[in-house]
Amino acid sequence: MRAAVSALASAALLAAYSAPAIARFPTGRQLFPTTTRVRTNGSRSIALTFDDGPDDCFEKFLDVLDEAGAGATFFVVGEQVERDPGRLREIVARGHEAAVHCYRHRNHLRLTPGQTVSDIRRARALIEDVSGRPARFFRPPYGVFNAASWIEASRQGLRRTLWARWGKDWEARATPRSILETLGSPEPGDILLLHDSDRYSAPNSWKATLDALPILLEEASSRGLEICSVGGLLGREG
Repeated sequence: MRAAVSALASAALLAAYSAPAIARFPTGRQLFPTTTRVRTNGSRSIALTFDDGPDDCFEKFLDVLDEAGAGATFFVVGEQVERDPGRLREIVARGHEAAVHCYRHRNHLRLTPGQTVSDIRRARALIEDVSGRPARFFRPPYGVFNAASWIEASRQGLRRTLWARWGKDWEARATPRSILETLGSPEPGDILLLHDSDRYSAPNSWKATLDALPILLEEASSRGLEICSVGGLLGREG
């Protein structure tokens, strides 16, 4: 009997710890609300975000964004920043926004509370030190929170930010066409998710994303949509 009670208690604790992971799904956000889109006051803006960098190919993405006059938020990985801090400095110098993804790219459901908190704090400290700017937004790897990361984000004043649309561009089978079709037709206020690195996904997947990017930006422009950072989108909130 005692063993059964202990097992039930352990199961209940595990369920509570993993509960915020449902924020990744629209129905789960009723219990665990995150920022996925913004109600803009007549603005026709959408936010473009990139996860997992900055990697060797980061300048190629910046060049495409510069040519289109578009802004973006880069949810960066601490260990990526440490490999070459100059990459993050250039992202910020070219007018984009740096946000917290993680220090090491690990699913939070596989981390203890201590490991989770340490990862977030280490990542944020490094990102702010290198960029010289305060970080305002947090997105966990795979968009999966645990109770520790959910609480720690609030404690640090980081806005929990996921996405309204993604391109599934991390998959080995992803093509520029599939990325654009999966994203669909973004609407004002949407936050879009893409990846500027293949460090934690299918090898060379970033190339399909890079090829899709100018098409995405051109189509958005033709529809009168402005591409900006998450911070820029929130500035148009109404």
